[in-house]
Amino acid sequence: MADAPRIVLVSTMKNEGPYLLEWLAYHRAIGIEEFCLFSNDCTDGTNLMLNRLDQLGVVRHYDNPLGPRMDPQRAAYSRAGRMDWVRSADWVLIVDADEFLNVKVGDRSIQALIDALPPGTDAVSINWRLMGSNGLAHMSDELVTRRFTRGSDFENPENGLVWGFKTLFRPAAFDFFGVHRPKFFKDKTLTPGMVNWVNGDGKPLGDAYLKGGWRSNKANLGHGLAQVNHYAIKSREDFLLKRLRGTANSKNKGRIDMDYWDKYDINTCEDASIPTAAIEPIMAEWGRDADLAALSRACAETTRRVLDYQLQVPEFRTFIDTGIFEPMKEAAE
Repeated sequence: MADAPRIVLVSTMKNEGPYLLEWLAYHRAIGIEEFCLFSNDCTDGTNLMLNRLDQLGVVRHYDNPLGPRMDPQRAAYSRAGRMDWVRSADWVLIVDADEFLNVKVGDRSIQALIDALPPGTDAVSINWRLMGSNGLAHMSDELVTRRFTRGSDFENPENGLVWGFKTLFRPAAFDFFGVHRPKFFKDKTLTPGMVNWVNGDGKPLGDAYLKGGWRSNKANLGHGLAQVNHYAIKSREDFLLKRLRGTANSKNKGRIDMDYWDKYDINTCEDASIPTAAIEPIMAEWGRDADLAALSRACAETTRRVLDYQLQVPEFRTFIDTGIFEPMKEAAE
């Protein structure tokens, strides 16, 4: 529709090839048609898949190699915020490749979410639901959104990460893009009510967030309009791959450890609410492109070989088979 708002999804990726097409197809299915995607230091062919998707007009893809200063994620968002075609959008959504916007109102589209917001809203911060492993050990071709249906509890948080959020916002109202929310320059005078910022219930988030913050508290938690399904770990095999590639928002390669697994493997609440019916038809349409199909197959094969190599380590093999990880013992002197 000519009068429909322009919505751009911005994200960064490294070695997300096995999950890329589902994630893209899902967000296309809920009404997002423009994607500004960055990749860095890929070894599984994710960047090649993104190049082909760019050629097909599905996304715009930019190489974003690891540099000496900013971590790749923040560097990418800084770049996106300076791009006229992104800046001129009516709305921008920044989510990672393991995060899916799950709209709970109307026809479950992103337009339905926008229509449900109070008039004049500039930003809506939408809480995570951390989705656990469901006790699953192995990777699968089945959709991530169908396999992992248990997650965290909004009302009784299992840990301090549970109330984290991501933000859909009007880029014209803010100075630059952050990982969890848009931000203002440090020297800018912040005044109460300068933007209309709401939570996932459409209620005011609070002026304290003008200055900073990426998590809700009990007073401003809201998930009635939408949530972000955060599939941070998936199965135990998927997690080993995540551990190997590291994280986009830190140069600390050791950050993805077993403590990370314990924090994110939350299976308290059953939640299969995310709509999945439209994903596979879109993926099938893209799969008719021979080049993209070949790149996807090559990525799957590369991923399997990398995982099989990792599983030669006895401690990793035991983790997959039992769910228990025993740290490697140091060699006796």
